[in-house]
Amino acid sequence: MNMQTASRRQSGFTLVELLIAIGIMALLGTAGSLLLNSSLENQAYIEQRQQKLERLALALTIFRRDIEQISQRIPRDEQGDVLPANIVAEQIGEDSELEFVHGGRRVLPGRGLGSTLERVRYVKEDKELIRYSAGVADPAGNTHWQRQVLLNDVSSFVVELYDGERWSTFWPPSTQINATQPKALRLISTVGSWPDIRLNVLLPESLL
Repeated sequence: MNMQTASRRQSGFTLVELLIAIGIMALLGTAGSLLLNSSLENQAYIEQRQQKLERLALALTIFRRDIEQISQRIPRDEQGDVLPANIVAEQIGEDSELEFVHGGRRVLPGRGLGSTLERVRYVKEDKELIRYSAGVADPAGNTHWQRQVLLNDVSSFVVELYDGERWSTFWPPSTQINATQPKALRLISTVGSWPDIRLNVLLPESLL
């Protein structure tokens, strides 16, 4: 009788053993849940950062394309007066403003006559890089400008232009008032966690 009772006790689990097993399983489940949540959060962060990087690359591509297609035509202001150069740049505070005319604008069939030239302006507004565009080379006071947000979380937007001897944030530079176009352009910007982003572009005239 005693041997049978001992055998039954040895073949089962005590309440303490069951509680310990349940506790271990609960700890493992909690650890697994934390690891899964951490993995999902990391994946979401990586995807978000990848999207921001792709948007940054697209914005730089648009900027480069606009500059490389710059027109030699010197535009006019809203009053019809000729601007001092075919590209005009100035520094407002710590950031730059850039305006010019470029070609290559797509004219869709069936929309009537239209210009292949486009007036473009790049400015920073409230930590956003904005591209303004008008479908004419010389916008008037009632011309509609399209506003496109290229980038968010922009801390700085500086454009420097090279006249063959030095870089300047103004164009035309004070040393060469009659200069119509720089030889090269350099964009320096900080976007989000990416500091000191640089993009150098040779202007068409300097490629000849």
